[in-house]
Order: sequence, then structure tokens, then C-alpha cells
Amino acid sequence: MKTPSNAMACRALFLQAAGEGRGPILFGEDGERACERVLPFLEGTSFPALYLEFPLKGAPFLDVTVLYGGIPEGLRFTHPAAAGTERMLDWYAGVQKKYIDVCFGFELEMKKPSGSAASVHFQSHSDTELAGPFCEALGDPEAGRRYMEKASRMPEYWQLAYFGLFRGRPGAPLRICGYIPIEEQKRCAEDPAHLAAVFGQIGFVAFDQKMLSQISELLSVVHGIVDFQFDLLPDGTLGETFSFDICFRMQKTEDVLTCFREGHAARLMTLLESWGIADSRWKEAVGMTFTRVIPVEDERGNKACFAMVLTPNWVKIRWRNGVLQPSKMYCEGKARTL
Repeated sequence: MKTPSNAMACRALFLQAAGEGRGPILFGEDGERACERVLPFLEGTSFPALYLEFPLKGAPFLDVTVLYGGIPEGLRFTHPAAAGTERMLDWYAGVQKKYIDVCFGFELEMKKPSGSAASVHFQSHSDTELAGPFCEALGDPEAGRRYMEKASRMPEYWQLAYFGLFRGRPGAPLRICGYIPIEEQKRCAEDPAHLAAVFGQIGFVAFDQKMLSQISELLSVVHGIVDFQFDLLPDGTLGETFSFDICFRMQKTEDVLTCFREGHAARLMTLLESWGIADSRWKEAVGMTFTRVIPVEDERGNKACFAMVLTPNWVKIRWRNGVLQPSKMYCEGKARTL
């Protein structure tokens, strides 16, 4: 067969995600609509990473983040939700030649009208100085200034690495995020007072002792990468929500199934169920995991292999004013010619 187009690969991933009756349980009525909303954001030759976001308790829904690494020069997205990103795309196409680890994305929320401005995600990792030019190219230099100011004041081991900009929402917070190294995770797990001191230095006040104890228990069972997230308000203060993204980072189907059956992922999900912020639907989510490699031919008749992967990537745990909120899972979809 010919190498699948980006649209064909996208539809195949969504079909797999919703297959065997999973769609209504995990996504409600949003599955097909989400797929159609993603299609205009598949311009370019490379298939971007897709992150399917859905709750693990409460009414089902599906939002999608489309994340890009390299993009071709002159790339444009004609969908109204991407309006106003032209300068940013040109800036990014030039910057990526020097900073190979950067990436950006569009966050597509099904609750918003299709033409509403898509939220934008930007990941600079340690190259924090790129945040200002990125926001300026999007027409919001003030967001970049606030990010840079907060980044300069973050404590050791809590450095900022990426952010989410909620375009089109007046007064919306800037979602600021980073990664906690394993040794700092262990220290917070063993000493809630240390975490309280970190929160104080950062300027986050919406917590209590119960939340600190829950974070300590959570970090004692996680394994690997942990992201933190705060909401930075327009006045420079932090909002009432704090989140952790607990990452799995497994690609092989057998590794995913084993880990969620008897490994650290199973322990984490059992804890979330005991807290009442997840129910058993996470098992349905794990069931969408798959890897497919198929023989293909390119336009010149050259033989190659085309791979598609769909796997649980991370779970988000949130507190609002110290109270746990329903957790969410993010599954990653990828497709490329090998």
C-alpha cells in the first residue's frame, strides 16, 4: 500500500482509541468531532504528536493537543482557530534550526466553538529566553514578561520549562510548568515541610496540611518523570490550582500492559481510585494501547515501513484550593515512516 497521509493516520489512531466500545466510555460524544477538528492542523510533511486528554471520573469528554517539533518554513494553518499565529510560525521555523529541543502546539478544546482561538503550548526546556520572543510573535509580550519574571525567581530543582497560553480568554492565567528531578521528588515525599517551604518561595498559598500529605503519598509511589503546573495570573500572583503530571513514557504494548497490571502504573491508579478521583475507566484507556508497523511504498515506489503508536503517556492530578479534583489521562498518538 501507499504511505498513509497524515489525515489517514489520524483517523486510524482515533478509530483505535475509540474501538471495542471505548469511545462512549472515555470520550462521550466528542470522539469523531475531535478527530475532524484535528485534521486542519496536520499541515506539513511530518505527523505531529497527538495527545488525547480525557477525564478518569465524571462526565466523559475529549480534548486534543497537537504538538510540533520541526515545521517547514512558510507553514500556515488556515483554520480560524489558528488565526494570529502567522508571525509565531515564521519565528519558530527560524529558531528551531538552532534550538532543536523546542516544540509548540495547539490545544483544541471541544467545549469551545470550532473557530475560537486555540490555546497555545510552548516548550523551551532550559532555553527560557525564548519565551519572550515567542509570546511577542503571538502578540502577547506581557505574557512573556510575566513568564520570564517568574522563571527568574523559581527555586532550585523547580525550574520552568514550558507554558500554556489561553488565547481568547480575557484575564486567563498563564499555565507555567516544569519538571521535578527524581531526588527532589524523593525529598518532597519524605518531608512535606520541605514542599511547604518550596510553595512559600514560589508564592503558592492555596494548600493545607492534607494536600501536603497527599502529595507526599503520591510521590512515594510514582516512578520517573513528574511535571508541576501553576496558574500565573495577570497581576503576577499564582492561582488556586496546582497540578502534577505523572509520566509513564512506555512505548511497547507489552510493557504498558504489564505496568498497568502489576507495576508502578497499577499502584498509582489504585491510589487515585482510593482517593475518589478516578474510577475503573482507566482500564479501558489502557486497552487502546497499540503499535502497528506496516509495509508501504512511497511515491517513487521505494519500500519502507510505516509505524503507528498509541499509548498512555501521563496522568494529571490536580488540587484546587487544597481539594483534589477528578484526574485526567493523556494518551499519545504518533505516526511516521521508518
